[in-house]
Amino acid sequence: MIAPRTEPLKHQKESELPEFARLALRAHKRAARKLRAEHRKLGLPIIVWKNGRVVEEPA
Repeated sequence: MIAPRTEPLKHQKESELPEFARLALRAHKRAARKLRAEHRKLGLPIIVWKNGRVVEEPA
């Protein structure tokens, strides 16, 4: 079997992304902002992936 090529993804500036990707990125950021605000309001922790583990962070 041929080993797959693993190259790191290159970071692109938002202005270099296609229009649909910019819209998706903006929607993702807005949803994350709303989630953080809701968790902060309810006093719930936010579950994140950090250093290969799932951890709770205070909102």
